[in-house]
Formats: sequence, structure tokens, C-alpha cells
Amino acid sequence: MRIFSALAVVAVMLLTGCSGYKDIRVDSCRLESISPVGLKALDAGFSVSVDNPVKEILISDIDGTVYYDGGEFGHFEAPPVTVPGKSVSDVRVDVRAALSKSLTLMQVMSMATAFDPSEFTVDISLTVKVKGGLKKKVVLKGLPVDQFFRKTSYESI
Repeated sequence: MRIFSALAVVAVMLLTGCSGYKDIRVDSCRLESISPVGLKALDAGFSVSVDNPVKEILISDIDGTVYYDGGEFGHFEAPPVTVPGKSVSDVRVDVRAALSKSLTLMQVMSMATAFDPSEFTVDISLTVKVKGGLKKKVVLKGLPVDQFFRKTSYESI
């Protein structure tokens, strides 16, 4: 479930046509908490270190589907996230994930210890709004999750 933290911030990288936005960098990603919600969902909290040399960015309407080894793993959504402008900051990202009907929460919890992002892909939809104006709906499909984790670090749960 660690994939969600970097995904919320990756959308800002799509604004490469705007001066300075290509310099936004996700420096690290840490799973801070994970807890079951009933038998078919879980909440996860992430801390994402973001170097944002431009204006404040609001990422909203975050939702998507995660696929594991080609099959649907689950659906996720997150409340809006604000990335402070002209700073290096830790951004809190809280995610609620509902598991696919074919999975149990126990299967997912056992997978957390041997997490391999190369086995996951994701479809994500979100809206990116730059303070002062620019707003864009972003839809990404079939993204390999391992590309988001090349520069991230993890903590044991």
C-alpha cells in the first residue's frame, strides 16, 4: 500500500510545460501508519518529502485503482493535499483503500512485509491547481508503480 504516497505528488511533474515545475522533486516517501477499517479496507498515512521551488500546489479529487500482477488489487481515494510553495517540506498524505472482492485484509497485511512495487500498476485521476490560477485534471493509466519508488525510503511498520 506504500504506492499511494508518491502518486499524489507525481501529478505535479506533468506540468513540465510551465517554467520551474519540472524542478519539483519528491525526495523521500515514508509509510507512517497503516490500520484496518473493517475487513475489506485500510487507512494508510504517508509522509512525502517534496522540494517545491515554485508556488503552492493543491492536489485534489485523488482516486484510482491499483492492479497487482494484472488483477485488480483495490480502489483508493485521498483527501486534498497541499504542497507548500518555495520550500522543502514533509507533506502528509492520508489514503483510504478498499480491497478488491477477491482479496482479504489478511492477505494484504502479509504482503506488506515483502512489498515488491514491480508487481503493481496503477490508474489514477486527480486535479492539480497552482495557487493563483492554473488548474488541470490529470488521468494516468497503467503506470508501473516501481518507477515511483526509485528514490524513496521505507520504515518498518
